[in-house]
Amino acid sequence: MKNIDEIKATVGPLARVEPGKPGGGSSGAGARTLLASITADEPGTVVAEPRRTRRYGPRRLVLGLAAAAVLATGVVVGPSLLEDGRGAASSYAVTKDPNGIVYITVRDFRDAAGLTERLRDLGVPAVVNYVPQGQKCREPRATPVTDIPPGLYHPPTNIPGEEHGPGWQMQINTKLFKPGQTFVWTMTTTSGGGSSTGTILMNDPVAPCVLVPDDTPAPKAVRPDARLATTKGRSLAGFRVDEKTVGEVVPEIRKRGLKVTYLIMAVAPGNPGGFGELRIQDTPVGDDWIVWEAEEVVRGAKETPTGVIRLLVTDRRYDRNPVYGGPRDDVVTD
Repeated sequence: MKNIDEIKATVGPLARVEPGKPGGGSSGAGARTLLASITADEPGTVVAEPRRTRRYGPRRLVLGLAAAAVLATGVVVGPSLLEDGRGAASSYAVTKDPNGIVYITVRDFRDAAGLTERLRDLGVPAVVNYVPQGQKCREPRATPVTDIPPGLYHPPTNIPGEEHGPGWQMQINTKLFKPGQTFVWTMTTTSGGGSSTGTILMNDPVAPCVLVPDDTPAPKAVRPDARLATTKGRSLAGFRVDEKTVGEVVPEIRKRGLKVTYLIMAVAPGNPGGFGELRIQDTPVGDDWIVWEAEEVVRGAKETPTGVIRLLVTDRRYDRNPVYGGPRDDVVTD
């Protein structure tokens, strides 16, 4: 297995993060994902300067889930509480369907022991650790799994109906875990009322979290410059672009009097969900390129549309939408 420096050198150019919404340099400032900044390094740490994250759809992964087999992903979100259905405040909600899919909604991460127990009860071999700000778990705790199967877990997404909220949700397929694997989460409450979390799949045994000082630079918040364009009230309302060709999409955009730019996506081998951002360009791409989603570029605190549509594109078709880790309809409800 390559050492961490070799891995970073290989995948670093794909890194692209956004603090705030649902991907190329590994340390620039630009990008959108969802409601958090996602970076890659040691589990639970945040190193690259995060880009803006989207307030819709899945977070744009720094390296995609394939790279997360080797490097952890970090997600920064704000604090909040859920109602557990009994009128009591709960920091998380975890359920499981008949197909073995576990659904997780989290707004506050401080009940690590309770979340660990709940996940294990539902078939997720998890270890969750709460780490105070300024500290981290001493590494290495275990060896990372390098062959994460597609679909084991989906990139985190916004909570439906809470587009501007701090929380996030994700799902895990318990049937895809192999014996001797543990899903390791580290969670931290940050200054200003925010919080961060890192996840990585590791081979057993996983050592306990021994706290050591964390000298990792803190992420910088960056105001998002774009948002989903295809929902009600937005520039492309009523027009779905996902999985169409550029040649099918651009005429409608121009018909609406809007300009077009292109975000060239980098998809990890096997398309495990999530994507990197290679570059943004005004130069047109081929009409046969595939559009996976469209953003409207905005400015200012009020997110005023600028009349520019940014198409998220690849030069080939994939088996599923990398922006959402699957069908758009599983994430976005118009």
